[in-house]
Amino acid sequence: MSRSQKTFEPEQDFSGRRQRAAALLVMGLLLAYYTYRVAHGPADQRALSAYWVFLVVAAFVALLWWMPARLGYALEKDALEVSFFSGRRRILLEKVRAVEPVEYALGRRSGSAALPGYYVGRFQSNLGKLTAYAGRPQGEGVLLLLDTGEMVLLTPRKPKLLLAQLRQALPEGSGDEKQG
Repeated sequence: MSRSQKTFEPEQDFSGRRQRAAALLVMGLLLAYYTYRVAHGPADQRALSAYWVFLVVAAFVALLWWMPARLGYALEKDALEVSFFSGRRRILLEKVRAVEPVEYALGRRSGSAALPGYYVGRFQSNLGKLTAYAGRPQGEGVLLLLDTGEMVLLTPRKPKLLLAQLRQALPEGSGDEKQG
């Protein structure tokens, strides 16, 4: 991270996360047991098959646990960089037309990932169609309106701080439609 970069942690909702992970691991154990019972061959070969089934389920659970940790925002001199599980998105500040505080509720999704603490992609919301890089399905956030017409939702832990920092970093005439 460079000195000119300011990072912001997302506000994330992890309700039910542990229960879901435990349920998936129990399901993995049951699948492993089932695999052991129905597989053909010697006992050690069946045990190895069962082990691999459980290992795949456990790796999947670990992936789901790790994905939300990859979400973050970094404000640089000329851009906002959003980090998420499958990559990064760099939004040039010169492309931002407006920055507003919002109360949002995400709805239907299309081509998106939605897990406890991780809502990334295209969503229908109370604000219309938008691209979310959010840690909660509803609450307070920061909405960026880009010059392409795309709306981008961010959910930092300190939305007022990110809002102020963004407005200060934007080129003259950008993002000043609504000061709040």
